[in-house]
Amino acid sequence: MNDLDKLWELQSVMTALNEREKQMAVKPEGFAAIDSEYQSANEEMTRLQAQIDTLAKERRRVEGELSDQQEMLKKYQGQLMQVKNQQQYAAAWKEIDAARKHVKDLEDSDLKNMSEAEVLQNELDARSGAHGDLQKRYDEAHAEWQHSLGDLKAEAEKLRQRAAEIEATLPPRLKNEFQKIYRQRQQVAVARVLGDTCSSCRSRVRPALAQQLKRGDMVECEGCHRILYLEKSTS
Repeated sequence: MNDLDKLWELQSVMTALNEREKQMAVKPEGFAAIDSEYQSANEEMTRLQAQIDTLAKERRRVEGELSDQQEMLKKYQGQLMQVKNQQQYAAAWKEIDAARKHVKDLEDSDLKNMSEAEVLQNELDARSGAHGDLQKRYDEAHAEWQHSLGDLKAEAEKLRQRAAEIEATLPPRLKNEFQKIYRQRQQVAVARVLGDTCSSCRSRVRPALAQQLKRGDMVECEGCHRILYLEKSTS
């Protein structure tokens, strides 16, 4: 088997492997339903936890500012005892009133955050309590699905091993070239020539290139730049 034949077999093996992997990725209807419920439940719990964390962060900010304002209020109240005239007295009370209002607003905000966080935490706790049963149903359905994939998994593993065996016999330069084209060209690095056209992009293969292929030369399609493979005649 020459290198071009090896590349064609490698492409055939990789195509078959891709098909098996696609089949394994398709979720059966029964599992798809429980999977959707499971993912939605996890997303909702994550959303609730994120809201709780945001409120906790805001509470820490508010409580820090509240502590600062309470200290400021004490300072203004202390200054009230040191005023020497009516003008200073009025100014001090103005500062005290403003500080008291700010303290009141912060206390209200803190209570509001506490109340909202409590509601969210209760909802999260309720969902967490029911999540155990959902987790069990998900695990059982997932295990059943995976068990049903036994034959496909075995076939996929054999194909991976065969691909590795073929690659091990290829010159490094050729293997790297195959892998590069494979990644860039929708997982098709080698295309058959059917008649006088590339089977992947339908570009016409010029007679000169066709002659090179018949000699066993390595030729790339002028349209899609995949490696061309001309199947040997059995006659």
